Parts: sequence; structure tokens; C-alpha cells
Amino acid sequence: MEETIERKLNALLDLQAIDCELDKIVKMRGVLPEEVEDLENELVILQTRSINIQEELSNLEQDIVTQRTKIKTVQALVKKYEEQQMDVRNNREYDAITKEIDLQKLEIQLAEKKSRGAYEQIDKQKQVLEQCQRAVVENKQALTDKQEALHALMEESQEEEQKLHKRRVRVIKNVDEQLLQSYDRIRANVSNGLAVVVVTREACGGCFSKVPPQKQADVQEKKSIIMCEHCGRIIADVIVVAEPEDE
Repeated sequence: MEETIERKLNALLDLQAIDCELDKIVKMRGVLPEEVEDLENELVILQTRSINIQEELSNLEQDIVTQRTKIKTVQALVKKYEEQQMDVRNNREYDAITKEIDLQKLEIQLAEKKSRGAYEQIDKQKQVLEQCQRAVVENKQALTDKQEALHALMEESQEEEQKLHKRRVRVIKNVDEQLLQSYDRIRANVSNGLAVVVVTREACGGCFSKVPPQKQADVQEKKSIIMCEHCGRIIADVIVVAEPEDE
């Protein structure tokens, strides 16, 4: 049983060491990955907005065509009513046709107003589209620059990173699933990524809180998995630091 616990703890220490090296590689890349992701998301938003504006422009232009067609149709109807007005037999028919002509002329005015409004909207949306398209071009260039910088950094560490990931896969095989879940959970909740630590100078290697002598003894026996009572990290070993001899 003791050998099993010791093997698990050693596997956790190996896993932690590998993850620390991977963390250094990620840290070396700085904020570039986040910047690339932000620029990619922004580009999608800009391109989508550009497409939506173009669709709106197309709809506005179609609306203008519709209003023009309507105006021509109503104008022809007005002309027809005016011709009929010349052949009326009494004032009542004349007034009825006159009223209908006035109504149709109002329809023409309304269609003309809608057309003017559409033209105004087209002018505004074209300006917005132009700004949006400029932003797309600028965003694409910025994204390309960031991607190239990130790619250069990744190339530098690609071989080392691949080796570490292969080692990590091998080491994980020696860590049972429950311990691995605990390890991942602790790593996700601490700022420095340390889930497995050792006691150095009687202090936890994660939070630097003092570890009682009895708990240190329990850790050294390696009979069970010991957690730091302050930070919850797994304590895998105790490093005894030799005191300097008095001269």
C-alpha cells in the first residue's frame, strides 16, 4: 500500500513539473493568444455587420424600385380618372372622381416620401459600410501581424512542447482518475498553477503557511494523500534543508 501511495505521489510530482514547464511556454507567449482570439472575434463581428448593411442597402434599393413602380402605376390611374372626369354626367360623378384623384395623388406623395427616405438611408448606410469595410481591412492586417508573431513564438517552443505533452500522456497513466480530477480542480483554482507541492523549511510550497511537525511526518511516511489545511494543495514530500554548521 505504501509503495502505491508513494508511486502516486511521485507521478503527481512529475505531472506538476511537466505542467510547470508547459506553463512557462504559455507565459512566454504573453497575451498574444488572447489578442489573436479577440481580433478573430472582432473580425467576424465586422464582417457580419458588413454583410447585414449590404443586405439592408439591397432592400432599400428594392424598396425604391417598388415605390417608383407604384408611382408610375398610380400616375397612369390618375390620368385615366382625369380622362373619365371629362365625360361625367353630373356633379356627383365629377366630385367622386375628383376625390379619387386626390386620394391617388396622396399615394404618389407618400411613395415619393418613402423613396426620399430610402435614398437618405442609403447615403447613411453607405458611409457606415465604408467605415466598416475600412475597419475590416485594418483588423485583417492587425490579425495577420499578431498571428505571425504568435506563430514565430510557437515555432521556437514547438519541439519542446510536443515532447512535454508526450511525457504528460505517459505520466497521467500512473495517476488514478480521482487524483487527476482533484489535481486539475486545484490547478484551476490557484493563480500559480501549483496543485502539488513539497514542504520546504517547514512551510507549504504553495501558500508558504507553516506545516505542523506531525503532518510533515505523515507526508514523509507516504501512507496517504495529505492536503495543506490552508490552501488545499496536495503535499507530496518534505525537503529537509540542512542547517549550516557553526564554525
